[in-house]
Amino acid sequence: MAQHAADTGSLVQLRGVNKHVGMVQVLNDIDLDLDRGEVVAVLGPPGSGTSTLCRAISGTERIDSGRITVDGHPLPRRGRERARIRAGIGFGVGMVVQPFGFTGYRTVLENVASGRFRWWEAATPPSARRRARALLERVGVAEHAARYPDELDQEQQQLVATARALAGDPKLVLFDQPTPALPPELARGLAAEGLGLLLATDLPGLARSAADRVVFMDGGRILEQSAPTEFFTVPRTARARDFLARAPKC
Repeated sequence: MAQHAADTGSLVQLRGVNKHVGMVQVLNDIDLDLDRGEVVAVLGPPGSGTSTLCRAISGTERIDSGRITVDGHPLPRRGRERARIRAGIGFGVGMVVQPFGFTGYRTVLENVASGRFRWWEAATPPSARRRARALLERVGVAEHAARYPDELDQEQQQLVATARALAGDPKLVLFDQPTPALPPELARGLAAEGLGLLLATDLPGLARSAADRVVFMDGGRILEQSAPTEFFTVPRTARARDFLARAPKC
């Protein structure tokens, strides 16, 4: 399959990525590029491999073979650096995934302010709290800073989780099965600031409204990729046409 970008210059590159769960191959020889300032929707039915792909790029899902690079740096497969990723200390990647994993006894502001720190580190400094307030303003939920996460609805929690992911100053933000309420203008705004965004979703409406490019997966394979206007007007594969005919319209 032709690559979206050359082997140099992309923010994220996957080459020949494979992953098995038991006897099932959930990622099958995946080649994919993601550029800076681009919103990519990895779209497919449940079980197609979109979430596994998202976790593989985040470093929380170990792959069997192939390579993944982020900003030119190979994703560590083992050892101390991989342990740091699994502990939540990223390598330029932020992730928003349900359940959002908030610390229940901390306020929204405290959860976001701790986005760059962990429980074993010193208390978050005032600069982190100022940064957290700015990020909550950026995603549109600043008025909830003093509340606790369980007092918010799912859509508000998703925005708080986005602010927390941004607190680590990532180059790439991954959204694993975001709700339909993820504001397309927020995704585009973050991309305009130079971030790469990947949305792993089974919602065609979200992919259509938010993405610059749609990557359609089924059976652990990438079957096609194109601009949303092309994909939703003239999908090239029968499997994509069948998915769009059956998928919810939201």
